[in-house]
Amino acid sequence: MYPTPTWVYESVIYQIFPDRFAIGKGKSVHDKARLYTSRGGNILEWNVLPRAKPHAAHVNDFYGGDLWGIVEKIPYLQDLGVNVVYTTPIFLSPSNHKYDTVDYLTVDPQFGGNLAFKRYLSEMKKNGFKIILDGVFNHLSKYHPWFEKALKGDRKHIAKFIFYKDGYRSWNNFSHMPEWNWEEVEVREYLLGVVEHYLRLGIDGWRLDVGFDLGYVNNALIASRVKSVSLEKYVVTETWNFPAGWEMVDGIMNYHFRETVLGYLKGERINVAQALQSAFERTKNIYGCWNILDSHDTPRLATVLPDKELRKLAIVLQFTYPGVPMVYYGTEIGMEGGPDPENRAPMIWDEKLWDNELRDFYKKLISQRRKEIALKIGTFEVLNDEPLVFFRRAPHVLDSIVVAVNKDEYTRVCLSIPDGRLLSGTPFLDLFTGEEFWIVGGMLKIDIPKKGFRILRVTNKVKRGYDQYKRIY
Repeated sequence: MYPTPTWVYESVIYQIFPDRFAIGKGKSVHDKARLYTSRGGNILEWNVLPRAKPHAAHVNDFYGGDLWGIVEKIPYLQDLGVNVVYTTPIFLSPSNHKYDTVDYLTVDPQFGGNLAFKRYLSEMKKNGFKIILDGVFNHLSKYHPWFEKALKGDRKHIAKFIFYKDGYRSWNNFSHMPEWNWEEVEVREYLLGVVEHYLRLGIDGWRLDVGFDLGYVNNALIASRVKSVSLEKYVVTETWNFPAGWEMVDGIMNYHFRETVLGYLKGERINVAQALQSAFERTKNIYGCWNILDSHDTPRLATVLPDKELRKLAIVLQFTYPGVPMVYYGTEIGMEGGPDPENRAPMIWDEKLWDNELRDFYKKLISQRRKEIALKIGTFEVLNDEPLVFFRRAPHVLDSIVVAVNKDEYTRVCLSIPDGRLLSGTPFLDLFTGEEFWIVGGMLKIDIPKKGFRILRVTNKVKRGYDQYKRIY
């Protein structure tokens, strides 16, 4: 197990689907139409919602977003407070999602090409952002030159794929996405070379698509190559399972967290305290895992949890549970959307259509997550099952935090805080409301509003010049 890169503890990730975020250089999709229509694509107006088509033909619908557009939206990202940007794939590909790569060393001209990528990397770095790319290394496009040659019987390339008497192995049996044969040395070295190439250009990490299909061995090989460039480079893999057991990488996309939290808040009979505690205790690299509530592969959060107060509770857990919060573009302004492609609608830039109260809520949580030591590296200790209350114990007692989440009616709880360093009479400050609650004899009594929460930080009040924590740490 590699040490988690230090910057990861300070991070809040923002996920962008490039075709749907912003069009740069003052252009519209019509100005760029030839980039799409010449390759069999259809262009759509920005305010037209995506809709599923028979045979997944919607993957050929394009809105015109590009890397130039992301660069121009840096002020928006800075104002929101995120500091890491993860983009879905950007390499040459026939589809709008680009999970079917034709050339790993060419950024798709639809996104501005290699020139736009160079500018994107430079400007994001200049403004203090970390950059994570999406690596699709399990499979490729059937239009990749090597696969086309293999189909024609070129013996030099046949071994790079898995052929049967009546076809070839493809991801999830989608024939347009043949799988790489990672056991072939030339394939392995080629793909690991791609991994290293972009790290040396300056990206900070990789997200590995369908990491569960790559398997343990290939995840480990990729991680080894990543860490050979620098231990401060980051690799996260996509798995849809209990998070433990993937210690060969820095973390996973924690869909277990998503299913647990959303199921609990939707009223399913989930012991959320036990599930979250078990995942924390069993997952050695939990601090490097991504706390996800939605993504390009799931319905949007506002669609799954239309009750805004319950949605806020999910977001509180996303930012206070160990791991790295990942915000899917537009979720912070209340964008809705069902399954793919509805969840991949163009970003709304008309501020009159934003849920600004929700966006401000995100901004405050992002600020706290980046500021509070306990939320970055603190332990996770359940204090009460229902309502859920947990303790994020920090190395220094005065940095510790108690979090309470109540999905039901108003309630009061009396909590035993298992930290002998906390002295009687110490106030806990609610970081959202400014209210104070006092611990006496190790017991903390708090009230929690209906469908409400508390984020309580230990504070030290020096009284008439006397500091009771003068010899306590």
